[in-house]
Amino acid sequence: MQWFHFQIGWLNLWILTLILNGSLFLISTGDRGRAGIKRQWVLPPMSSVERVFYVLAMLPQMAMYLYTVFVPFAASTALLGPGLVLFVIGLAMTLKQTWDFATAPPDQLITNGIFQISRNPGCLGQVLAYLGMGLAGGSWLIVACAAYWFIACQWMATLEERFCMEHWPEEFAEYKRKVAKNFLFF
Repeated sequence: MQWFHFQIGWLNLWILTLILNGSLFLISTGDRGRAGIKRQWVLPPMSSVERVFYVLAMLPQMAMYLYTVFVPFAASTALLGPGLVLFVIGLAMTLKQTWDFATAPPDQLITNGIFQISRNPGCLGQVLAYLGMGLAGGSWLIVACAAYWFIACQWMATLEERFCMEHWPEEFAEYKRKVAKNFLFF
């Protein structure tokens, strides 16, 4: 594991970035997907300070995607194997969350599918995918970005939950009581 990599090559982590984002794009190409993605771009109401923090939360994620162009896959199978397993688990969770979100009725609280085990499954899936990418590339910087993204998602989830409480007060309170914020118990 090392902090910085600067090797442009065909077998770099950009492949995993392409798989992650390309899969999400494919889900959003159908009619239902377009409606869900349109809804996903509707951000919860935020103050101007919260908007600044929101942008600051998103920037490292975008920078990490660019950085993967320079990070080769780890030569060590001790890192590569577990990294790819984590990536696939994270990818599956993220895709399932996107599908459940895209196919849900537009004006209803989403409580089906993967949202039955986590109120924030997209964040958890992305964090696992990013951790997997960091291990698969032997990159502490990507692992740190995954940790930062997890913390940022916790803050962004408070904005989303505030929005849900305003729109579905009783239903969301019951949902919040039954389902963990991240996964099973936390």
